Amino acid sequence: MTYGRGVQLLSEQIGVEPEHVARALRIATRTHAAVQAVRHGEMTAEQFRRLIVTDQHTVAVVGSLAMRFAGRIEDAHLLMAIYKASIGATVHHPVIRAGEGTLPTLHDHAHVQDTIRILQAAGLPPIHTDGTRELRPGFLVMPACEDELPGWVFMHPDPDADHRPGFAGGRLGYLAVMRWAGWGVITEHLTGGLLAACHPDYRDNPFPR
Repeated sequence: MTYGRGVQLLSEQIGVEPEHVARALRIATRTHAAVQAVRHGEMTAEQFRRLIVTDQHTVAVVGSLAMRFAGRIEDAHLLMAIYKASIGATVHHPVIRAGEGTLPTLHDHAHVQDTIRILQAAGLPPIHTDGTRELRPGFLVMPACEDELPGWVFMHPDPDADHRPGFAGGRLGYLAVMRWAGWGVITEHLTGGLLAACHPDYRDNPFPR
């Protein structure tokens, strides 16, 4: 069966077969413009990326349904948890303490805080550090230089990332989580094994090659 480009892009992003996405779309609100765009539109990858940012709720619902149809119930819950964390819709906002997920000196950086909340919503463990010692292993988030790369953050995955299955599994699971949250990402390997993500408000700010 031939599927529209939007269906194919969403299936690739969440890692399920296009038939599951198509089924999810069939039971979604048929009059909704975003649903129609994904179902029938011959959109480019850039247009799809912008759709996730502009109508994140609809895409999250469809993605979650597709995960359920694929039999991946935990990942279905995960997609909704990431979406809620990305828009600040979680009922209880976890308190991020200094040294949790980042260095104590970087604790108050807004984009770093956003990134930590999203990654924690995906079940990824943050580092705990006093700034000189690692008290508990986990992911580490750092802001890029604001003058050169405003809106960008760097992520160092947790040591167990390669052994974790599911949507947020592996090192690339970090990029999958941030992309699903509407952030821009780059897939190239950076120095020191870092990964990079860009806040949606700065998504048109390119990463230098």
